[in-house]
Amino acid sequence: MATSLTKVGGVVVITQVIHQDQASIPLQTPPRATPPPATPTSTPAAPPAPSKLDELRVAFLQGGPQALGVVQIMVGLVCVAFALRAAFSPLLVLHAALGLAVAFVVSGSLTLAALRRTSVSSVWTAALSNGISALVGLVGVAYLGFLMASYRPAKLFCDDATWGDVTPTDTERRDCLWKISLLDVSEYGSLGVLLVLLVLQVCVSITVSVFSARAIRRRGRTATAARSR
Repeated sequence: MATSLTKVGGVVVITQVIHQDQASIPLQTPPRATPPPATPTSTPAAPPAPSKLDELRVAFLQGGPQALGVVQIMVGLVCVAFALRAAFSPLLVLHAALGLAVAFVVSGSLTLAALRRTSVSSVWTAALSNGISALVGLVGVAYLGFLMASYRPAKLFCDDATWGDVTPTDTERRDCLWKISLLDVSEYGSLGVLLVLLVLQVCVSITVSVFSARAIRRRGRTATAARSR
């Protein structure tokens, strides 16, 4: 057997000459390259479905209960502070009715409590308390409107009882009213501020009640759809 090497264009060609009486050398074929094992494609897991309480909380948070609850508490405290002035002067006794603004503080506190621990019962409680606060606020708006239309504190100082046995003339009565007219200005100013706060309170209470009712209704629809499946 003779072997010759030939280089052609950078390729080495090996030539073997085998005699007739010699066994032929079997040609070896290169093994087939086995394809790499196919990696199983993992399908992404579906996100877990939100629970009923999560949907209730999301729907309840759309109304901004934290800010609204704080506003209710602040308005209630201001109104109660005005009501406490009735204990220092008999002229302000008509302001004692503003003590009902404690309902605003209670409803605001229940709204914040429902935000921290959202449940069906807490949202229902917040909705009912805010509905009551809205009614109290409407009554307060009507009451303050009545006071501003018919109540003038300066007249209490310049009435006939103030002069005693002396009957004042019209000029003296006008002079008396003019000298203490600042009392009317300050009183009407405070009543006007309270009126604006009560209107704000009514709007806030209605907003919380509406969003609470929507959250409860949305949870009810979700529960119904889940049972139908």
